[in-house]
Amino acid sequence: MTESDSHQHERLSARNAFLILLAVNLCWGASYAVTKFALEVIPPSTIAFMRFFLGGLFLMLLPGRKSSPLSYQDWKSLFLVGAFGLVGANVLLNEGLTLTSSTKTSVATSLEPVFTIILAIIFLGETLSRKTIVATMIAITGALTLMLADKSPSQILAELNSSGEIVGDLMVVVSIFLFAVYSIMMKSLALRIGALRATSTSFFIGALLLIPLVYLEVAKIWPINFTRESLLAIMYLGIICNAVAFGIWNAILKHTNAGVMAVTLYAQPIGGVLTGWLWLGESLSFAGIIGAALIFTGIWLLPKESGN
Repeated sequence: MTESDSHQHERLSARNAFLILLAVNLCWGASYAVTKFALEVIPPSTIAFMRFFLGGLFLMLLPGRKSSPLSYQDWKSLFLVGAFGLVGANVLLNEGLTLTSSTKTSVATSLEPVFTIILAIIFLGETLSRKTIVATMIAITGALTLMLADKSPSQILAELNSSGEIVGDLMVVVSIFLFAVYSIMMKSLALRIGALRATSTSFFIGALLLIPLVYLEVAKIWPINFTRESLLAIMYLGIICNAVAFGIWNAILKHTNAGVMAVTLYAQPIGGVLTGWLWLGESLSFAGIIGAALIFTGIWLLPKESGN
C-alpha cells in the first residue's frame, strides 16, 4: 500500500467513524420521545431496568468478548459505572421526562461536553483557556434560558414546590452530568477489559441495582398493562439504543479523538427535536429556541481535540 493509499484509507475510516457516530446520536436523540411515550404505561425505574437487562442480554450473545478474569479494580469501576453513570443517570432522566418535554431534554443533552470539561478540572486538575471559559458560560446561560426564560419568578417557585416542569429540567441536567461521568470512566475501562465486555457487564450491574426500585414501583401498579407499542418502545430502547448504540460508541471511543465525537453529539438534539415534534407534537418556545442557540454556540466554541 502506498503512502497515498494509506492516507486515503485513514480518511475513509475517519469519515465512516463520523457517520456511524452520527447515526448513534440520532438513535439516542429519538430515544427521549420514545421513553416519554413508554412512560405512559411503564414506570421510570422499570423502564431503565428493562433497557439494561435487554441490552446486556443482547450483548452477552455476541461473539468477541474477552474471557480473562476481572481484577478487583475492574469490578469496582464497573460497579461505579453501573451505579452512577447508568442507574443514577437513567432514573433521573426518566423521572425528569415525566415532568418535562422530550424536546427540551434532547436539547439539554448538548451540555455533556461542558460537564466533561468541569469533571476534567475537578479530577484531572486541568486549567481552562479564556476561550473555554467563555464558551462554557455561553452554554450554561443557554441552559438557564432554556429552563427559566419563559417563566416568571412565581411560576418557578410554584413548580419547585409542586414538582413541576422545572424540577424535571433539573433532574435531566443532573442526569446529563452523570452521563459525562459515565463517558469518562468507561473510556479507561473499555481499554482495559474490552468495550463489549465493559458495556454488557455494566448493564447487568445496573439492572441488578435497580431491582429494589422496580419492586417498589411495580408493587403500586401491578399488573402493568403492557401495550404492543410500549413493548416495541422497550425493544428499541434496550436493543437499539442500549446494546447496539452503546456498544458501537464504546468501541469507537477507543480509536476516535474527542473532537470528532463531540461534533456528532449535535445530532442528538436534532433527532430529539424532530422526533418530539413529529411524534408527540412538542415544540420549543421562543425562549427555548434562544436557549438552544446559546447552548449550541457555546459547545461549538469549545476547543476540539486535534487528531489525524
